[in-house]
Amino acid sequence: MRWILLAAGVAVVIAAPAAFVMLRRRSVAHRLALAASGIDEHGYVRIGGVDQWVQIRGADRANPVLLMLHAHGSSMIPLTPLYAAWEKQFTVVLWDRRTVGRTRRAAPRSADADWTFDRFIADGIELVEHLRQRLGQQRVVLAAHSQGTVIGVGMARRRPDLFHAYVGMGQMVDMARNESILYERLLARARAAGRRRVAQGLVALGPPPYADRAAWIRRLRYASALDPEWRAWQKLAIARVLLMPGYSVRDILGWFTDVMAFPQHLYQETMAVTPQTLGTTLGVPVLLLHGAQDAYAIPELAREYVEQIEAPAKAYLPLAGLGHLAPFLAPDRILAELTARIPARPASQPGPNPATS
Repeated sequence: MRWILLAAGVAVVIAAPAAFVMLRRRSVAHRLALAASGIDEHGYVRIGGVDQWVQIRGADRANPVLLMLHAHGSSMIPLTPLYAAWEKQFTVVLWDRRTVGRTRRAAPRSADADWTFDRFIADGIELVEHLRQRLGQQRVVLAAHSQGTVIGVGMARRRPDLFHAYVGMGQMVDMARNESILYERLLARARAAGRRRVAQGLVALGPPPYADRAAWIRRLRYASALDPEWRAWQKLAIARVLLMPGYSVRDILGWFTDVMAFPQHLYQETMAVTPQTLGTTLGVPVLLLHGAQDAYAIPELAREYVEQIEAPAKAYLPLAGLGHLAPFLAPDRILAELTARIPARPASQPGPNPATS
């Protein structure tokens, strides 16, 4: 009898949170529902010989299309509720590229040999060609964050005819300089804040460059420990992943492990990024929305990059009070800047013209 009661108690403990999650998911699904005039599609698209997961959502099919390129290791699909307001102004496309989400889990384990920036750029261009046919628009707005900015700049440079504009957030520019400067700043901040363990860890790790990705990941953890945005992001991410309608246990577990899928060759290619490898001549307007307190991609280097760029129009806009996680913690503010500088227009007209800063 005692074991029966214990089992019943355990079942209640497990079922109660599960029931709560189910109720919350229904509420989220209700809020995400779009009118018949909108579009809500998701599924695999054959890109670069691989089935890749693509989500297309928007309140009005006539709105401009915005393709968002995520950072390394983080599918943006569970963050869909954050961008509900965006969907009123744009048809928002989220893409699990080869490194994350349902695309990574659908591919064979050996597929990470294809994880190169050149491959991602080619995949992205193929996706845009698909979007043009599917949505009947000739150009899209290309928005990118963190590591996604390397892919975004490459796409914009390779096929400027496909894009209204390139918008970079947390722009990666010169990784060797970036890492060297960040290390010194982190160490000074840790000491000033009395974070002795973090300071000792940084000293033991030593300054970059790091030959192995594991050392760099340790450096990132020290940066997260000092980042005021990090705790808010953790709470937000956990809630969004657990409450995303249609997200299975496998999807949830994969979301938290995708970040570790970072092969050594892709790490080396990431660390080799410079303004020269990115390129400084772009045939589309360029807008960088950069957190003024970004502790991962140094704002000064992003501003320098804009100054070097040759483009039809260009602007650098610092976001006061925000850091590297601005697209997730302040999506409405990002949207306000986007709509102020990239107004809705027919796809047949020329691209937007953000004012030069």
